[in-house]
Amino acid sequence: MPEEKDIIEMPSNRPGKKPQKKGSGLVWILIICIGIAAGALWLLRDVLVTNVVPERATTDQTGTQAALAPAPEQGPPPGLADMLAAGGNGARPDAAVAANGTQVTGVVGNATQPTPAVPMEDAVVRYAFVEDLASWLVTNYHPRGTHPEARKSGFVSAGLKAANLRYGTGMTGLSWSGESLAAGRSAVLAYAFTSPMLDALYRMYADRFMAAVAEAAAAPRDGKTLTVDETKEMYRLYAKRFRALSGAFEAASGMKDFSRRVGAWTEASDAAADANASFMETLNAYETARDNGTAQEAEAARKLMDISGKRYQQSIMMRERARETLAEAMRSRPEARGLDDDTLVYVAMWVQRRVQGAPERMDAVRMAAKLAGDLGSRFEAAASAPAAGAPLPAAGGAGVSATPRQ
Repeated sequence: MPEEKDIIEMPSNRPGKKPQKKGSGLVWILIICIGIAAGALWLLRDVLVTNVVPERATTDQTGTQAALAPAPEQGPPPGLADMLAAGGNGARPDAAVAANGTQVTGVVGNATQPTPAVPMEDAVVRYAFVEDLASWLVTNYHPRGTHPEARKSGFVSAGLKAANLRYGTGMTGLSWSGESLAAGRSAVLAYAFTSPMLDALYRMYADRFMAAVAEAAAAPRDGKTLTVDETKEMYRLYAKRFRALSGAFEAASGMKDFSRRVGAWTEASDAAADANASFMETLNAYETARDNGTAQEAEAARKLMDISGKRYQQSIMMRERARETLAEAMRSRPEARGLDDDTLVYVAMWVQRRVQGAPERMDAVRMAAKLAGDLGSRFEAAASAPAAGAPLPAAGGAGVSATPRQ
């Protein structure tokens, strides 16, 4: 099965080729890492801006350019590391925080001085990513009758592979340093894909992400806005997707022989690719002998081609058997049964690249499962809210007209 482009790596299109190890995937992990922190995280903004924000940075919603700092490969700065080690609930003794997470006072000695309130934003995973992602998800919801796959009900075209294709090169809302995009992607993932950091990012952005989704859903599209029922359907469809992703992560992290199963699939896939290459060689040799050689040479070449073709067919059967076995193992959690074989194998390969050589990273996979499940619950709650789908005031004021879909 051809590997899809990862947000961190862009593997070859050759079927069955082993994934590249120099990069890694990020988008759907970041999808679930969006929530507002309880005030303590804002206290660390100064540390983040001083020590984490890399040279390349996107601008936030106000156009404020990110500061310059070393690459995130160095990991969280000491202050953030201390807070995360304390479970994410620690607070600096030299500052106070308001309930909305903005820093309101700074303490120098015995004097209390006011500090301007600024919206919280991580220095590497910027709010611009959250905002763009919310808009993209809404755009990829298609109400009934607006898409070939939405004949009887609404349809969601957003998925892991599509997200990786979108964000794999653009890195919208993500900051990195240096000139190498591949190294930057790897650095961002190394920074974000830890259990404490996933939890911190989720607490920081989840509420704002849900608000951004609601705003995008209420915005006019082609002169129309989503109806209340369409908006609720969109939330329910994404709730199902997030819960299924949670189940897949949970299954992978709980599988004792996970690496062995993934290894069996990759070996079978590589063997099929090699068998295909061998068959193509014998096919070309046969055609050459048939066109330019003697009858005996053509017959000998044909026999070799037949043998190679049978080996290729057998390798395909073994590859599909390994694929089905891996996918079935990933369905050990009921929620994951909503995903097809291709997606389940894709998730398994993604997880394997994260934990290969570093089994302790399974803790981050378990956290990803937990947060994806929580995000699914948020979307389900949004679908049940009485005001779901109520349009927001048009951003352009007077002169902007939008009518509900009929």
